Amino acid sequence: MPALRSSIELLQPYEKFKTFTLTTSGSTASTILTVSDYMIEANKITIIVDRDDLYVNLDGDATTDGTSMLVPAGTGYTEDGISFRGDISVIRANSSNGRIIGAIWGR
Repeated sequence: MPALRSSIELLQPYEKFKTFTLTTSGSTASTILTVSDYMIEANKITIIVDRDDLYVNLDGDATTDGTSMLVPAGTGYTEDGISFRGDISVIRANSSNGRIIGAIWGR
């Protein structure tokens, strides 16, 4: 008899999904994507930062002044149960370029 999946395993709470990747190429903020181009709002995000540290901002321009989230290279960030509609942007924290890989889920 084949193994059956439970209803909780089949439940998909988010209707939309969008992946992204960006490698910085300068010392100014770069917009990765605008959430409203792909969905009404994002409710979950997961990111991984590679190569060098990056500052990440959800719903605005990334800055190095402490108002953006620092994500060190080789680490990641996941948040569920949030709501944002604007830009996801990054700026490098050091003089080397970094890469961010991630996904958003929403409705």
